[in-house]
Amino acid sequence: MAEHMGGRTRHLRAVPPEPASRASDRHMALTPVSSGRTLWAEQLMSVVRAEVYAGVRTGVISAAESEELLARLNVLIDQALATS
Repeated sequence: MAEHMGGRTRHLRAVPPEPASRASDRHMALTPVSSGRTLWAEQLMSVVRAEVYAGVRTGVISAAESEELLARLNVLIDQALATS
């Protein structure tokens, strides 16, 4: 599926709005197909998430602190991608 924007085409893919196990119906939301930058950011967050969870397991950071840290980093990375 494609959406046309002023001479440019943006490809979209269908994804469920929430995890399938908790979805009350099967409506799908359209989101942009991941670009190279987005894939890089997802891989970065995956590595950071693994390191933060390792810190939780060793007691360096609490579980609550880890969730707060990951949420803030996710916002930071999203903002960085939006401005570039």
